[in-house]
Amino acid sequence: MTNPTGTVEADRALKARHRAMWAQGDYPSVAAELISELGEKLVRAAGVGPGDRVLDVAAGSGNVAIPAALAGADVVASDLTPELLETGRRLARERGARLRWQEADAEALPFDDGAFDTVLSCVGVMFAPHHRRAATELVRVCRPGGTIGVLNWTPEGFIGQMLATLKPYAPPPPPGAQPPRCGATRTMSASCSGTWSPASRRSAGRSPWTASRHRRSSASTSRSATAR
Repeated sequence: MTNPTGTVEADRALKARHRAMWAQGDYPSVAAELISELGEKLVRAAGVGPGDRVLDVAAGSGNVAIPAALAGADVVASDLTPELLETGRRLARERGARLRWQEADAEALPFDDGAFDTVLSCVGVMFAPHHRRAATELVRVCRPGGTIGVLNWTPEGFIGQMLATLKPYAPPPPPGAQPPRCGATRTMSASCSGTWSPASRRSAGRSPWTASRHRRSSASTSRSATAR
């Protein structure tokens, strides 16, 4: 029988390791040098415009949040790692972007149901250890009829192949946790059956990333999610 207390403690320890890992590396430089254009691509794909209430989940240093704010949206950037948010604040000031930064777990977002018109994540939420919880939270905080846009690495790209190579050498995750799953259209679009519908999917040929945009169904009240 699984010990609930032990599972909770293991999950907390895992999140603490994730937080420390993202804080120790120079992720902002990696984002600036390798994926700087992806945030703007996702903002355009999601149709973000002036006055939209936008949440960037696993925002890092603001690769999506800053372009969304510059597009005129009312933006909240959330991330598990406060060090990344502090870098994001500096970058936002340098670019003249005004937005709110908030430390938050993608699997337990501190926002009301339907608080945002658009919920986005660029190669971020895919690293949350519990896919079902994270997908459910994306849907919960997005208003009915709103847009959810995620951009993930593909299994065939360099990052996807690197993650697959490292997987056999990684320690086993706590019960219920899952390794990153590459491919937004295969993972996230199937994660919230009955609560959203595909609006568009974009992938540039053999591009190492894929974007998936969805409409939050206004007719459905279901918030269940099935991880793949």
